[in-house]
Amino acid sequence: MKPAPIGPERPERDGGELARLARAAIAATLDDQEPGGALPEGFDGPGATFVTLTVDGKLRGCVGSPVPDASLVAGLIDHARAAAFRDTRFRPLGHEDLSRASVEVSLLSPLRPVACVDEEDLLRQLRPGVDGLVLDYRGDRALFLPQVWTTLPEPRAYLSALKRKAGWPAAFWSPGIRAWTFTAEAWHDDPPRARNRGLEAAGSPYPARHWHRLGDGRLRCDVCPHGCALQEGQRGRCSVRQRSGGRMVLAAFGWTSGFCVDPIEKKPLHHFLPGSRVLSFGTVGCNLSCRFCQNWKLSGSRDLGLLRERTTPEAVARDARRMGCRSVAFTYNEPATSLEFVSEVAEACHAEGIATVAVTAGYLKAAARRDFFTHLDAANVDLKAFSDGFYRRVAAGTLGPVLDTLRFLVHETKVWTEITTLLIPGLNDSDDELRQLSAWIVSELGAEVPLHFSAFHPDHRMRELPPTPLATLARARTLAREAGLRYVYTGNVRDPEGSMTLCPGCGETVIRRDGYRVVDLDLKDGGSCGSCGWPIPGVFAAPDELAHFPA
Repeated sequence: MKPAPIGPERPERDGGELARLARAAIAATLDDQEPGGALPEGFDGPGATFVTLTVDGKLRGCVGSPVPDASLVAGLIDHARAAAFRDTRFRPLGHEDLSRASVEVSLLSPLRPVACVDEEDLLRQLRPGVDGLVLDYRGDRALFLPQVWTTLPEPRAYLSALKRKAGWPAAFWSPGIRAWTFTAEAWHDDPPRARNRGLEAAGSPYPARHWHRLGDGRLRCDVCPHGCALQEGQRGRCSVRQRSGGRMVLAAFGWTSGFCVDPIEKKPLHHFLPGSRVLSFGTVGCNLSCRFCQNWKLSGSRDLGLLRERTTPEAVARDARRMGCRSVAFTYNEPATSLEFVSEVAEACHAEGIATVAVTAGYLKAAARRDFFTHLDAANVDLKAFSDGFYRRVAAGTLGPVLDTLRFLVHETKVWTEITTLLIPGLNDSDDELRQLSAWIVSELGAEVPLHFSAFHPDHRMRELPPTPLATLARARTLAREAGLRYVYTGNVRDPEGSMTLCPGCGETVIRRDGYRVVDLDLKDGGSCGSCGWPIPGVFAAPDELAHFPA
């Protein structure tokens, strides 16, 4: 069956860009400059916005209007500046304040008049956690955003506090009071250093990034295309991102499912510090549900009790150095679902001269993708098949976002990238699909991106299928090389020929492997063939170097 055409998905508007724009407008004002940079896509035209600033968790400014501005973006910039410098309840923000400030942008729905005969009638019509409320009496007006429900969850207390904000007694009511409700989507931009660190953060609810509030009060996770919308206490499909207390948190920051020292070739990475040791560790959870998963007890589990060891980012880096590891790998489950933990561990590793590696399915949305890979030096991306139907039936996902991740890594970052495709007999190993997959890599990524074909072993929900024959892997390797790929490998089997790195210039073996062990390395000048000088792509460091390769 001919697969559906593959191409980039239609871009989604990223509300997080509004929060980043608001922060940039405040920073530019502090520096006596005008905001620069590209305007957020998808937010053309009018819109009603509010900008809320908190510093160290305390309100520091909130300004906006429920009436749409002619230009949503222009209004947002004005509200951001007003919240920072003209909210008379607070002193103006300074540079140091902004470095600790969380910026939240709320996009309001049109106001809906509420017909109510008295206060009790209004209370009955309010939807806790969903509705924002505007009250007006003879020109005196006050507004509460829906987010206020997190601190005032009882409707009567919510209404009384809003009346006090308007300057009226809490018990005041008049037939002349007019009321409107609205809903709001909200996005936030947190300062990179406004985070708990160390053991006191381990195991406790840890602030997560990449989420926004929906108009119905649920929180939408923006890490992956599933876009889980969560009520209080719920966890997403990945099992580790959870709504708690009106915000998104990581359910178990600082806990891991165990550590292991591996050869880097086991990830597999054949062109990144070959022959070196890597400290591998994982957590639990994954945003895909692959029926063939060989780590399903960790990746598919919602049981946080499987997290056995408590650690800190600094401890991971120290352990890696103590064990003689050149890098730390985030593996065993999908690391991007805990990208906040990954970024802190990566910072600590880089401070120790330790590189960082991710084994990932690459199933991410654009903003989270940029955030996650910023902190990494190398990645092996699981390209599970070259068929959207396979992804939907077998992995509970889609192909497009994974292809977008690969394009992003190769063309927009310095993250060293290799690809692995697990070949499952009868499902993703046809000659036609293998040729299309290989041709796509050559045309979209380049002929020098290494590709690993790995053998399937029956597990999880696919125990009835046979293991992948070595002949299938060898055939796939031949087809990929015929398509133009220069570095194609086989894995999960003993195949000396399929594990060698050959020089495209002279055909000599520049790296010979026995299983996961490098037995001969004929490279010079940091990555050239020892025989003819052909440049071999990758990251090749001298044995006495400890390198950090910034993204």
